[in-house]
Amino acid sequence: MKFRPVMSKPGSKNTVRFRISDNFLQFWFRFIERSRSMIELDNYNDLCKVVIRDYPTFSGLMLEKYFRQKLTEEGGFREMGSWWERKAGKDANEIDIVGIRAEGKSALVAEVKRNACNYDNKVFMAKIEHIKTKILSGYDIESRLYTIDDM
Repeated sequence: MKFRPVMSKPGSKNTVRFRISDNFLQFWFRFIERSRSMIELDNYNDLCKVVIRDYPTFSGLMLEKYFRQKLTEEGGFREMGSWWERKAGKDANEIDIVGIRAEGKSALVAEVKRNACNYDNKVFMAKIEHIKTKILSGYDIESRLYTIDDM
């Protein structure tokens, strides 16, 4: 499935990302297919280490997907998704959830973390200030943190 940042122009190709939408297939290609040679060699100990190492990142992405879907089902938004900049690397800004409300000029901007202890409010507020200059100028912004505890 093809994804673009919230409020991006439909013709812009530089910011497009592709994801597998089916959760099972996403897991399969992330862990099983990628590690096929370890499986064929019955190297389950190393496969287990890979899954344990990479699972926090994978489950974090699944958690983001869960909360985007939950907010979409609650309604009240005309657009829902993530937002990111084209530039890659450590300095690139990325926001997990941006929901543009259906009424008025307001938006929900949310960070999703598996554990609340990994949340840095200062960094998140800097991201919000950055997105205000890029696409949400003049919007009233509500910020939230979602964790596993909010499920």
